[in-house]
Amino acid sequence: MKITTLSKLALVIAISSSVMLEGCKKYDDDITRLQQGIDQNKSDIASLKSQLTSLGSTNVVESVTSIAGGFKITFKKADGTTFTYDIVNGAKGADGAAGKDGAPGTMWKIDPTTFMWQSSNDGGKTWTNTTIKAQGTNGTNGTNGTDGKDAKLEIKSVGGKYFWFINDVNTNVAASTGDVTFVKTAGGYNVAITDSTGAVVDNVFLATEAIAVSSMSLVPEFTNSNSAVVFFPRIVDNNGLRNTVLQGYAKIKYNLNPFGVAVANYDANGLLVSTADKVQFRSSGETPSSNFVSGGASVKSFGDIVVKYKPTNANSVFPHAGDNEDLMIALQIKNNKAASNQQYVASEYELAKEEIVERDETTIEKSNRNTSATGDKVTLLNGVNPSFNGSSFTDAGAGSQSLAFTKALADARSTSNFSLHFKNDATTNLDNNTAYVGGMILDEKLNGFYARTQIGNKVVSMDDHGLDDYNLRYDLDHYAPTAQERDWITLDPVTGKISVKISTNNGNVYNSAAVNNFVVIRVRMFPAQSTTNAIAERFIKVNFVQDAAVPVAVNGVVSHDVIATGVVKAISWSTPLTLDAAYNKTQKTASDFHQVYTFTPSAGNPAGITFDAASMNNPVQGSPRNLNIANTVMPGTYTMKGTYNSSISSDPVVQVTVTVTVTGTKITNISKRAPFWDSGLNYGIINGKLVGGTWKLQADLWDYWIESTVTAADKPATTYDFTIIDPLTGFTIASGSEVVLNEALLAARNKVNNGNVTLRVTRRVNGVVYEVSQPTFPVRFINPVKPIATKTPYKEFKDKEVSGTNTSTVDARRLIKLTDFNNVTLFDFNNNPATNVFNAQLAGYYGLSGVNAAFDVSNITFIQAENASGTVVPLQSGARAVVNGNDLVWENLGANLQQPIYLVYEVKVTNKFNIGDVAPTKGEVITRVKIKVNPNL
Repeated sequence: MKITTLSKLALVIAISSSVMLEGCKKYDDDITRLQQGIDQNKSDIASLKSQLTSLGSTNVVESVTSIAGGFKITFKKADGTTFTYDIVNGAKGADGAAGKDGAPGTMWKIDPTTFMWQSSNDGGKTWTNTTIKAQGTNGTNGTNGTDGKDAKLEIKSVGGKYFWFINDVNTNVAASTGDVTFVKTAGGYNVAITDSTGAVVDNVFLATEAIAVSSMSLVPEFTNSNSAVVFFPRIVDNNGLRNTVLQGYAKIKYNLNPFGVAVANYDANGLLVSTADKVQFRSSGETPSSNFVSGGASVKSFGDIVVKYKPTNANSVFPHAGDNEDLMIALQIKNNKAASNQQYVASEYELAKEEIVERDETTIEKSNRNTSATGDKVTLLNGVNPSFNGSSFTDAGAGSQSLAFTKALADARSTSNFSLHFKNDATTNLDNNTAYVGGMILDEKLNGFYARTQIGNKVVSMDDHGLDDYNLRYDLDHYAPTAQERDWITLDPVTGKISVKISTNNGNVYNSAAVNNFVVIRVRMFPAQSTTNAIAERFIKVNFVQDAAVPVAVNGVVSHDVIATGVVKAISWSTPLTLDAAYNKTQKTASDFHQVYTFTPSAGNPAGITFDAASMNNPVQGSPRNLNIANTVMPGTYTMKGTYNSSISSDPVVQVTVTVTVTGTKITNISKRAPFWDSGLNYGIINGKLVGGTWKLQADLWDYWIESTVTAADKPATTYDFTIIDPLTGFTIASGSEVVLNEALLAARNKVNNGNVTLRVTRRVNGVVYEVSQPTFPVRFINPVKPIATKTPYKEFKDKEVSGTNTSTVDARRLIKLTDFNNVTLFDFNNNPATNVFNAQLAGYYGLSGVNAAFDVSNITFIQAENASGTVVPLQSGARAVVNGNDLVWENLGANLQQPIYLVYEVKVTNKFNIGDVAPTKGEVITRVKIKVNPNL
């Protein structure tokens, strides 16, 4: 019985490997294996459908391309990165004992010009039109062009043969049952999976990047009475008059439906506005309001869009406090690929409110910037605590690191806000000073902040909350033109770069006169488009020092053994065992230290390891300082660095270095299983095995390796992937670990009994590549049929032995013997029924050709005649050497032979792994026998 099982496809899943599909192969299966094949077929279909469905739910298809033996699907993730997934046939099977390749599978697509269905049976190289028009060809826009998903693809029997049917119409394209076929439609691919009867048992739709946004939902940052609220911040002179000083924007995030919309296919078109009596309702496609304009470029991805909008005149846009109305907004998206009458889609309306910020609720302060932070990127520097009384900021006092409200208050500060070294921070490096810095840029140290009176008076940065359209300006206008302070400092009023002037008395010496003095700089915050209407102003105290604070260093170590999950590890400090080393070196108590010092991790620290910011800045003495170590960090030694920076400029920088040692004692290893290797354990030996009723040169590579045992409950997930390195043609890895030689290909047969095939085993730990010590290893494919053995001739020719015909014969069957790698005799004819051997079962498995169960030897050829020394000699006139059935025949109708000669015959018995077309191994299936012809004297 001929059946086709999906397992013959050897559905190999190889992320970052390949996907195009040849047809399944048919095999003559023993009837006792039928149920096993059916069960495996069901399992493989379910597995394939499950995996494709899972991948399609969170990714989109970028392309489907043909590869040897299958398809390569390239998926795109939400972050824009791609990976590939392969559906690949196993080794090409044979149709019964004939050894013919199975027919290639069928691919389908719609001709973009004629809109007719086309088929390809050669992996997409050529395409043939059918007479069937595709669904949806009259669509007028890409948005609605998804009808192709509904194409009904089936395999039906017609006159005992199977054909592809589309929507119940015969395409007249022959089909292979038990097939997997990709049908390209608008919006994606239909994957049709058929069983061994040709019935479509499953369909999976894999979407490409969606053409259009169909709906959106707000991701709220704030709520009021369980309703989402969008805040539009605005700085005003006072809440009564509400004259705008700086109009901020709302940063609004929406989730998009469907997942995977191509970012080039849509744009934010604007905000729709309406007033309502405190209800929510669905928006429509009306014209966006001109009362709101973009506050910056939108950020689009597959899954969401973040937009920035601000009102053009908030006083006229938002309802007055006494009005019994609410302003509602909705985002409108324009689908660039859709028809003009179907281009727009909008979100539901959401409540919009103003966040009113008065001038005196803003401030300028020293900041900490962390671009990698998941929340606010700009925060107050540790030790900076501006004073807010619930309605306005006030000066924080002489001992504060908050910037002063007036010059007089700055003069009275007990510590300066910043320090400049008279040499290192000089305007010019006069003596090639290796510690030269050249000053500092205040724009990099300061940011605008405001108190959110509607959210518990929390002080937050203007940059993170829609009010970043400001700039800072610096001046010394409070000093007289001849004031000595102007002789000590240079100031860029735009960037705030400050440095120590070179001596005004001698242009070639440093300005030592500035040492132990200070200068107060005014900083003012303006809306970006104004230089006259300041939002806030503060005063900065900068002192001049001679001896710069020398950085101090604290060192720690962390030891970690890779496990299944990420971990939090406490740092062991070198001396002492807590962060007391930093306290001691800065001469501060733990409380004082953490009041002014803020920890910042260095850029470029190893991936997968991060400092836990909360624990590093914990003010409690002796509390653990932690590292977060992901489960993807592999064994090795890593160096983590960071710094504690004080808000007091004269304090030294504390440099933190932590050495992280990661081991892998719970990671399994593999070692060679000796019985499957040569005696020196240099290469694996593959003789093949019985697969589906035929012998295949393939092997489960786990027969060749032993994985060590780790019993720890938290051991990491360790897997091993096998791949072909060289040669690539003719060999595949099926089912993850089954190496398969495709004997139908010359490139594969060229390696049978003829050198190494190089494989690689890659170890992955928790999904991350972690190579084994022997990443590549050789195997040798050994023909299960040994070379033809020639037996000593049982007789010799005698010239004119049979006088009636002047002939002499030798039975060729008695001159050869065939055995397999287990030394089981396959063919041995002794002209004795009791001892004659022909192993029909093994001969069928190995595909023997040239001998049969009737003990016929069919491929015999006379080659030449030789003398006793091996020199080729011509046959005498009237003499000839021929083959008659199984007999070698000498015939001499001329003169009597006077000297012995030798007749050379060639016998050829091939098998499916060696058909005699590979020069180095040709002699294993073609042998020569030499029979002596004795004169009849």
